[in-house]
Amino acid sequence: MPTSRLTRLLKSTVDALRQSGRLKGAETVVRAIVPPHDGKGPRYLLDSCGEKPFLRMNSNSYLGLSLDGVLITAEDEAVRQYGTGPGAVRFISGTWAPHVALEERLAAFHRREAGMLFSSAYAAVMGVLPSLITDQTAVISDALNHSCIINAIALARPAEKRIYQHLDLDDLERHLTQAANKCQRAIIVTDGVFSM
Repeated sequence: MPTSRLTRLLKSTVDALRQSGRLKGAETVVRAIVPPHDGKGPRYLLDSCGEKPFLRMNSNSYLGLSLDGVLITAEDEAVRQYGTGPGAVRFISGTWAPHVALEERLAAFHRREAGMLFSSAYAAVMGVLPSLITDQTAVISDALNHSCIINAIALARPAEKRIYQHLDLDDLERHLTQAANKCQRAIIVTDGVFSM
């Protein structure tokens, strides 16, 4: 395709998005954080909005720990001891003493024989669910599970996949009853924090 045709195609696509109100505008840049105070959580100052503070509603710091002073100090100490950089997953960069120490502490906290860290929720469900699900397993999944859970279930190829209405235990029970005689076992999969 000649460049001019591609340029026209892209321009018409952008114009259509603009006209429908779906064009992503310029990014809003966070320029500063106002620490929590007076019983209120942190506020964020944006480049284009002067000193007007905003709440952040799109964070993965569900517990607000990203601004916790104790954790910031611990991270600073770890950086000084182990260095910093882009890093990589353990498979590439190896296992470090803090990995092992955290796994041991998590296992003790949960009163389990061992613990295992994953680099993300996606890696965890992709590693765990296909290991538990066989071609004789019925999977019953919450309707609002994260897409990584849905992908892991699809990868595992269960004998049967059922979706129950979000947090509806009666619907879950109905699906369990229907699956009871069709498979050797059933696994109920639900999210810890429903973010989708």
